[in-house]
This record gives sequence, C-alpha cells and structure tokens, in this order.
Amino acid sequence: MTPRQKLVFAHLRQGKANKIIAYELGVSESTVKVHIKNIMRKIGATNRTQAVYKAQSALLRAFAPDAG
Repeated sequence: MTPRQKLVFAHLRQGKANKIIAYELGVSESTVKVHIKNIMRKIGATNRTQAVYKAQSALLRAFAPDAG
C-alpha cells in the first residue's frame, strides 16, 4: 500500500465514514473512495468491512507465535 492508502486505511479501521476521512485528511471524498477501492482490490476484499477484517487477521497471523 502507498503511504496515503495506509493513512486512509487507518481511518477506515476506526470505522470513519468517507466524508469524515476526507475532511480530516484535507482531500475530496471521491479521492478517499478511490483509495479505498484500490486498498480493497490489493487485499482482495469486496467491501470495507471485509477489508478491515482481512487486514486485522493478517496482522494477527504475522505476530502469532509459531505452532510447533
């Protein structure tokens, strides 16, 4: 993910609406929508909830102790 996508995603994980994310980042709402669409495409999610879930699951797996 690009640095801007990571920033948008951090707001997305907090459950913020596109309009709020846009306001807080000083960009248009359509720009936020494009970033979210690209984030979802990159991680294979079909909606914003699934995107957050997949990212959280990947993060947990990355820090889980090895079985064995």
